[in-house]
Amino acid sequence: MLPLATFPNLFPGFAGPLEIIWWVLLGLKLVALVDAAFRPRAVFVAADKLTKPGWVLILVVFTLSQLFQGWLSFFGLIGIVAAAVYLVDARPALRAAAGRGRGGWGIRRRRGPRPL
Repeated sequence: MLPLATFPNLFPGFAGPLEIIWWVLLGLKLVALVDAAFRPRAVFVAADKLTKPGWVLILVVFTLSQLFQGWLSFFGLIGIVAAAVYLVDARPALRAAAGRGRGGWGIRRRRGPRPL
């Protein structure tokens, strides 16, 4: 007899809500890590943030801690906070320092004096 097509059978690793949360948090940490790894060093200095090796080291250590200890461990929870701080505080400052700030797509900046 064939097994039933249930959610855990179709998507191994996504058996319950805790596994889904684990994958989402791992993705959050990996996005922060990849973003920090591909930014130039000079942007970190220009934005007056922690240095690039500092951010990359912090994010690598806490991403690996989630892989080996889980996200409910002490280091896993600190890693969630570190990734969130990078994505919410450092990343917008780095984008603004690189010249790709809050202008948005397709919005032209006005040149010259402002009208009265």
